Amino acid sequence: MNSRPAAVLACLLTLSLAACGGGDDSPKTAEGKDGKPPIGAAEDFKVKKSLVSKGASAGDASAVEDYVPEGELVADSGFRPERDGFGFENYGNDVEPQNLGPPQVQDLFGDQVCLVGSGAECQLIPAAQEWMENQNEGMAGGHCQGFSVTALRMYNELIAPSDYGARVPAALEIVGNVDLQASIAEHFTYQFLPPIVEGRVKGAPSEVLQQLVDALNTGEELYTLGVYKPDLSGGHAITPFAVEDKGDGEYAILVYDNNFPGTTRAVQVNTNDETWNYVSGTNPDDLGQVYEGSAETETLELDPTLPVEEEYSPCPFCGGGSTEADAEKGSVLEKSERYMEITLGGDPRNHPHLVFTDDDGRRTGVVDGKFLQEIPEVEVVKTFATRNWEGAPEPRFRFPEGKEYTITVDGTDLEKPTTTNVDLVGNGLFIEIEEIKLAPGQKDEMALPGGYGITYQSNGTDEMAPNLYAGLEEDGAAYNFAASAVGVKQGSTLSLLVEQEEKVVILDSTGAEGVLDGDGVFILQLTKLDSKGRISQWQAGEVLLNGAKEEKAAFEYGTSPRRGKPLPIVILDKDAEEKDVIEAKPEP
Repeated sequence: MNSRPAAVLACLLTLSLAACGGGDDSPKTAEGKDGKPPIGAAEDFKVKKSLVSKGASAGDASAVEDYVPEGELVADSGFRPERDGFGFENYGNDVEPQNLGPPQVQDLFGDQVCLVGSGAECQLIPAAQEWMENQNEGMAGGHCQGFSVTALRMYNELIAPSDYGARVPAALEIVGNVDLQASIAEHFTYQFLPPIVEGRVKGAPSEVLQQLVDALNTGEELYTLGVYKPDLSGGHAITPFAVEDKGDGEYAILVYDNNFPGTTRAVQVNTNDETWNYVSGTNPDDLGQVYEGSAETETLELDPTLPVEEEYSPCPFCGGGSTEADAEKGSVLEKSERYMEITLGGDPRNHPHLVFTDDDGRRTGVVDGKFLQEIPEVEVVKTFATRNWEGAPEPRFRFPEGKEYTITVDGTDLEKPTTTNVDLVGNGLFIEIEEIKLAPGQKDEMALPGGYGITYQSNGTDEMAPNLYAGLEEDGAAYNFAASAVGVKQGSTLSLLVEQEEKVVILDSTGAEGVLDGDGVFILQLTKLDSKGRISQWQAGEVLLNGAKEEKAAFEYGTSPRRGKPLPIVILDKDAEEKDVIEAKPEP
């Protein structure tokens, strides 16, 4: 790279870092580790009958009878759904709840996620902002894990229901109670925190059952019970509180199911043939959904709560080279444990599948309707977020830093055209491909080149190419980059790369066919937030890059951005030699 200042793209075209700061429109937090209550209020929470009628589900809760055990209870925590569960049912984002905000991310990982400010004034580093938005989008199908963990922590006096407005959880209101909404959202994320994932209990049903019995009797761990369909097409998190021995190797796990408030349900386990099943559904009038599994499927599992009770969770997306961080600032994962995470956004019911392929031809993802997991290094992280079992979001995929894969964005199973986005988060950075339009049967291709970046080829008929974004923190400043391809033809390929050692971001047009005599037209933008909380923006319109000539636009973020001054963007040829320098104008 030429030593002269260089530039490439920039911040989100419609989003500046000002929106990261927990202003009046930002989601607020639940109770923080400093003991302070959450700040702010959301007034948009939509009322539905099941959220205001105590003990009512989507229909008449009396239509679902309590499970009454007849055998001996071999384990019992004392928790009871009618008192210790919530009096309202699980909800998705359709009711516009108060989800995660910057203070909650800080509550989970410490001060390291805030570039400036704290609490309601915390302005998140870009990777933290992207992680938070992914979590919030993942709650569209339901907040079931949040319900279970919040209820467990209240029952075990780790948090007080009185702080949210009532003496017992069953008496709490949810409409207008933004503090409780925020707490449920924060606890939803436990299913993705590294210490929780590391402590997850899987195996044969009898093994899971025995671990649960021991925990319920000793109180040494607070478990949420996860149930999945064998093909992973749906998952749900429920709260186990007792185990019944029915005799002859058969057991019932008594649970609080947040879809049916105030009601005791039961998961049936047969230890003789190592099978289990659970009957549930969208409401009392629809109980035709059967969840079942065996020792082979490992679709019955336990998520712990206590591993993150005494201290912050190590931050899975933060950069930094040491885990010996100040306790108030939090810690990061050991270098050997760090990973990149890819998330697919969009409609949780009508979405494509991501299929990873490595150099040996092994695949991980949904292929021809079957879930394959052939690549050992690619971890599949399922989501407990299916409220109504009408569909399930795509799992998240984690893999070691620096690994190269090709990824198919497979629209074979789409019922209708959809718009989605894909992002890559880890090591203090993120890259996102947004506004991906797919039709049924369409297959786009992605690649993860060496270093940190995404190459994307759109094979659809839509003439608008996806937008590309990147964000990172460097030397106490946060940078958001955006590239909008406003003049490239369908079927084009674009790459966005971040070279951290050289401190450069590169937009590579190789494989893109432009509309102006072969030149593609791009709008590039940068937003910088410095350690004093000052925001600076630059934009360059009509940047021309010729894909056939393998032209690139580059920005050296370590040295170039000077507040109020033009921002140099270097145009490179196929040999990475400087061809031209253009200037992005500072925005007022």
